[in-house]
Amino acid sequence: MKEYDQLAKYKTFSLGDVTAITGNESTSTSLITRWLKKKYVVRIRKDLYSCIDLTTGDIIANKYQIASAINDASYVSHHTAFEFFGMVNQVYNTVYVSSKKRFNTFEFMGTTYKYMSSPFYEGVFLVKNVEGIRITDVERTFVDSINLLSKVGGIEELINITKTIESLSAEKLLGYMEQYNKKVIFQKVGFFLENYYNGENLGAAFFETCQLKSGNSVRYLEQGREGKFLARWNLIIPEEFIPRKNDVEGPNEYI
Repeated sequence: MKEYDQLAKYKTFSLGDVTAITGNESTSTSLITRWLKKKYVVRIRKDLYSCIDLTTGDIIANKYQIASAINDASYVSHHTAFEFFGMVNQVYNTVYVSSKKRFNTFEFMGTTYKYMSSPFYEGVFLVKNVEGIRITDVERTFVDSINLLSKVGGIEELINITKTIESLSAEKLLGYMEQYNKKVIFQKVGFFLENYYNGENLGAAFFETCQLKSGNSVRYLEQGREGKFLARWNLIIPEEFIPRKNDVEGPNEYI
């Protein structure tokens, strides 16, 4: 059991990790097969395993650690990242996993691990106080979610999340938006943060830059959803999401 005791220190492991201990791949394969039968370990997907806590019977790895171990480039993103930060109202059975290396979406213990194509790697960090979790920072998570509203639960969920954010870096936000190089992202980020963000002041220059980078095209806040036109951001806003100040719409803001 010395090999198992060594592996139990890790949240997840592969055949290669066992072989690094035993020095023999055939022996390692036999060990894993034996451990699976005895329910000492569980197979998550091809060549990805986690030990079982023999006291509680629970898997050692959590869903964030599993997502980060799918390959050497995978990381937690979108709604799942906000969930890790404690900012969501709803917990989903889908874990969004971004990676530059494609993998097949799979299910494990009732949770779907959904592949998302990684547009770039900036803004991904390794969590310091919890082992084995790679995740996007709050600014990157916000911009990713603006880009794909469906992966954060839609407009209402993102509004609620935005209201919980206490601090954002204007420099990071602008940097991530530049990486995407989509004018509509500047529009939507400007709209959401101007109306729903209650954290530390981002400064007038941030919103001026968002406007400047937005271009002149009129776009929908959510594609296909009719509503009222907001000239400041050239966006069509569904009526139920029009911000109200003291329950009264600003004069002539919306057409």
